[in-house]
Amino acid sequence: MSWLKRKLFKKKISIAVIGIGNAGCRIGDRIIHHLKESRITVKSLAINQSDNFKTKMRNYEEHWWFNRDKTSSNSDLASVYEKLKTREMDFRDKLEKVVFYKRDDRRDEENLALHLIVGSGGGTGSAGSMLASKILADITGDPPTIIFIVPEKGESSLVQYNAAKALHFLGFDFKGPQSPILLFDNEKLLSFFEEEEEAMVVLEQSNELLAVTMTTTVLAALQESDHEDYNAGLNDFFLAFTKEANGLGVIVSLDKEFETLEQAQNVRFSDLFFNELDGNSSLTADVTRAKKGYLTISTPSTYQSTFETRKIVKKFERGDVRIALNSIDEPYLTIRGVLTGIHPDYVDRFWEVLEKGRDSRKEIIETEEKLRKSFISLSS
Repeated sequence: MSWLKRKLFKKKISIAVIGIGNAGCRIGDRIIHHLKESRITVKSLAINQSDNFKTKMRNYEEHWWFNRDKTSSNSDLASVYEKLKTREMDFRDKLEKVVFYKRDDRRDEENLALHLIVGSGGGTGSAGSMLASKILADITGDPPTIIFIVPEKGESSLVQYNAAKALHFLGFDFKGPQSPILLFDNEKLLSFFEEEEEAMVVLEQSNELLAVTMTTTVLAALQESDHEDYNAGLNDFFLAFTKEANGLGVIVSLDKEFETLEQAQNVRFSDLFFNELDGNSSLTADVTRAKKGYLTISTPSTYQSTFETRKIVKKFERGDVRIALNSIDEPYLTIRGVLTGIHPDYVDRFWEVLEKGRDSRKEIIETEEKLRKSFISLSS
């Protein structure tokens, strides 16, 4: 990451980060920190029911606690959504302060901005992401990009239900914003750390890893590529977050350091990329099914660089994936990017969440039916 931060970028990008719920606020705070450290213009808003939770959010400019007498809960998506609806005008006012443009504004082609919502399967994260995304789409005319943390497999069925309902609304419901959704699988993040480490330490480390991955992806997109054929730019990066990219997406992050420059020059990076893709993407999926995408490859240039890049492009011929090939004079291979618009049929983890959510809903209905038929005796 350090060499990416050292580069001077000619292009500019502005990013709004809206963290919602405990997990969303924590992760958003780390993303904001790294973006600002890299001199990227950031507006930010933290949204939660209450400020009564342990995380210290040092980097947000704006905060909105919409229900101070109640802390966040994993099980109350419906009640949180209703509470937010009663304060929708306040919610809209807060969101209008962090957007960089509004619907029908005259915009300079070079004035690029991205609106990110960071949420997860908790009641507040799910309900807040659903409503915030719809308001942002109405304000700006564009669906915001959603970074959604998939619940761990061992999480309660109600959390799975929250996530399932939110994901369906965000990406696939005709009443929703039909946003591109970048999924991060907690199971994959946690696998990077030792089992004996304390839970809170692992949580902080995984949040940091997620934030660094997202930030370096943006930084890589800001690089200037002068390759004749593979010179995708920042506008191509933004195409991966348009309405045409609605559906599920992943972030790709591959780093290799070599002992010598010669070793880095001779690596078959197309084979390395696909062989290690599952371990270096934010979610297990058939990414070759992506409708949109942007990859930037930074490696010492050799005669075979173009050939290796062409092999990667060929794998994505079903969609429109743009690539920037950058030459560096250091023994590193770095590949960053986003692959979006993947149909849920090619993401097993998505269906696992929906199936657990369906089972949870069935349990709730059955319990409600039993209660309705129960005879309650009130004796003195």
